[in-house]
Amino acid sequence: MIASVKVASPQTYGRGLEGLVAGDTRIGAIDGALGRLFYRGYSIDDLVRYCSFEEVAYLVLFGELADDRLVREWKGELRRWREPPPAAFAALALLPATAHPLAQYRTVLTVAACHIPEAENTALDAQWRRPARILSWTASLAAAAIRHLQGLDPVAARDDLGFSANFLWQTLGREAKPQEVRAFDASLVVQAEHGLHAACFAALSVISTGADLGSAVLAGMGALSGARHGGANQLSFEMMERLDDPEAAREWARGALARGHRFPGFGHRVYKCPDPRVTALAPHARTLLEAAGLKDRWLVYESLRHEVEVTLGPKGIYANVDSITGLVYHPLGLPPSAFPIPFCLAIQAGWMAHCLEYLPDGPVIEPGAVYVGDPVGFGFDSI
Repeated sequence: MIASVKVASPQTYGRGLEGLVAGDTRIGAIDGALGRLFYRGYSIDDLVRYCSFEEVAYLVLFGELADDRLVREWKGELRRWREPPPAAFAALALLPATAHPLAQYRTVLTVAACHIPEAENTALDAQWRRPARILSWTASLAAAAIRHLQGLDPVAARDDLGFSANFLWQTLGREAKPQEVRAFDASLVVQAEHGLHAACFAALSVISTGADLGSAVLAGMGALSGARHGGANQLSFEMMERLDDPEAAREWARGALARGHRFPGFGHRVYKCPDPRVTALAPHARTLLEAAGLKDRWLVYESLRHEVEVTLGPKGIYANVDSITGLVYHPLGLPPSAFPIPFCLAIQAGWMAHCLEYLPDGPVIEPGAVYVGDPVGFGFDSI
């Protein structure tokens, strides 16, 4: 008979890896105590004010703001890849419109990835050639997926429009107004990077195995489909849609707070103070809602947010970015079920940046686990 043995383990952990770090980075810095967010040293307030999403994506990926020549080249490269393979659109047509929006989006990108040049080449130089292709293909496929949710056919891309303007053209089937483009672009900028959150870590784990960048992005999309990660913007908006006016919002919030209700779009694992992304987006959301005759939606949001933050703010619970992005997407004409898609479109820039930063010498990510089961040593001969 084999004696049972206790396994000694020196490993410690935080449940969900909370409080642990997986490395260092030069890409983004999150100040959860003071409510600040930086990409490559630049605050998002300045980036929203002065830069387009194309410029911010270049900054996040390549480490510097592009000069005029590099901006022209980068935008030209993005335009060059606006037409995904027809097979991806054919696959979309076969998917039920009731399927999860991110599942549709992820599926058509999987098909497109089979057609990407150098698909099997995972050398570092080939990986660096992929970000523009992925960003542009996914933008066209995201627009098509949103239209598919509404029973509409895809719209062809236009070469004369910038990234956000073209996305809205392909999504809405109309040319967006300048303030609509600027608001949507701002929403992409503030969501372009946010450290090693769950989806980014999923992408990083995949790239560490020697996989291609497209596979890493697909892994991130899979993680983002969870309601606790990428779906909170839809849930937050739907919560506010059920409230008729500011007074109803105040009354409902007070009752919900008394019941210990958890509010989607409020609270954050890092920010224990007002989320800087909310501050940056607020004027854009308010302007769009007022222009669309939906000022009451902004007043409902303000009332709900006030009640929640007055009560829960002392505990470090404030509105996060998911509370407000729906107030940008709704007046543009996007259906609530599609709200996670532009979030995914934006934040994949950060995923790719972290993957490319890790690639040169990063080992395979294989964290251990602390064994807490029965003592080892049992076998058939011990029965």
